[in-house]
Order: sequence, then structure tokens, then C-alpha cells
Amino acid sequence: MNSSFKENTKTVLICIIVLFGSAFAIMSFNEDVGVGDLFQKIYKLVEGREHTGFGILELTYGIGIAIGITVFFNCFNKKKKNSEPTPIELKMQQYDDDVQTYLQSKKKS
Repeated sequence: MNSSFKENTKTVLICIIVLFGSAFAIMSFNEDVGVGDLFQKIYKLVEGREHTGFGILELTYGIGIAIGITVFFNCFNKKKKNSEPTPIELKMQQYDDDVQTYLQSKKKS
């Protein structure tokens, strides 16, 4: 098997795992804070009746989360507006520093 194919397969599998993990984390958070109950109360106040199914609040909330994550992590902007690193860049740098520190401590022992 081609090593490039193996690497691409690993990357795709990791992306799928991260996608489902992130979705699970967001759903767990929303369940903990009761977003569904809040939406039901808003529908009851505005429409005067119970709302069942998928509505405009759920749609706009989902779109808002996607846009918020994209903007927060500066995913699709090729040119930077400022020189400040994004949160993901900071975490990656911290991870690299931790790896280097670990490797240096292993060499000394």
C-alpha cells in the first residue's frame, strides 16, 4: 500500500473522529444548559402554542455556531487582518513546546 494513501486515510479518519467528538461536545453542552427548553419557551411566548419539530430558532442557532467557530478559529481567511495568532495556533505552539521539552528531558535521562 502506498504510504501517501495510508497518511491520507489516517487524516480522514482523524477528521471524522474529531468532527463527531466536537458535535457530541456541543450537543452535550446544549443539553446541559437546556437550549431546547429555552427554544420551546420562546416558541410558546411568540406563537402561543407548543412547537414540535425543527424550526427557525434551531436553524439560525446552528448556522450561528458554525459561523462563530469559523470566525473564532479564522479558518478560511487566507490573509490575516492582524499579526495576532489564532487560538488554534496558540495551542499548536504550546503543544510543540511541550513536545520539545519532553524530548529534551528524555535525552538528559
